[in-house]
Amino acid sequence: MRGAWLCAMALGLLLLAANAATLAAPVEAPPAFSARYDVRKAGLTLGHAELRFRRPAQDRYLYRLSVQPNRLAGLFYSSSVREMSIGHIQADGFRPDVYRYTRSGGDDDRRAELRFDWEAMRVVNDVADRPWRMAITPDTIDRVISPLQLMHDLAGRDDGDDTLVYRIADGGQLKTYELRIGDTTQVDTPAGRFEALTVHRSDPDSDRVTTLWVAPALRYLAVQVEQREAGDRNFRMVLSRLDGLDRRR
Repeated sequence: MRGAWLCAMALGLLLLAANAATLAAPVEAPPAFSARYDVRKAGLTLGHAELRFRRPAQDRYLYRLSVQPNRLAGLFYSSSVREMSIGHIQADGFRPDVYRYTRSGGDDDRRAELRFDWEAMRVVNDVADRPWRMAITPDTIDRVISPLQLMHDLAGRDDGDDTLVYRIADGGQLKTYELRIGDTTQVDTPAGRFEALTVHRSDPDSDRVTTLWVAPALRYLAVQVEQREAGDRNFRMVLSRLDGLDRRR
């Protein structure tokens, strides 16, 4: 059942630091908020994912993602996942200083930490107390802060921009992804009905396709995430609760 948590973590894997969108105007970072998502497959709720965004200072952020299986999913996969990003808020979005990953509660526990050295333009990745270094570009980001970067870029993009290019330091590589912005549709969630813009990302290493539905009324927060592989839907996440982010009209 590891795939269920890969879908939940799509909120942190789907998008990376943008360099393709031309911002029409400065975009203010969102206020502190938290969001909860149900993780579903074949009509069953297998667990929950929670996002928490805080601003310890005007130009600083703290962002967390946690994924927790429920009892039903625990019959197959018992691990919980926690990710955290700490960094600066800038005019062009979010720049991480530290990223931490923890998987615990099962037989495949794992910890990792990435430290971004922007003066040297490199990231130090410490996995199992074995640090290594990798060169990065000015627009590199960690995988968990990506939903906030997407919110920033979509809020400031020019009309007609339908592609975003992102880069992420992950697994010892600097990966590049291209995202396509699609049509607008209505999405029903436990948190309400939203007009949402579709965003598609194809995995360069497989036939997996991830789709987000992001709501302009919620500063382009994802209200639904779906993952498909070989044409079949694997998992879906839907927004079930939101605190601190008012709905715009």
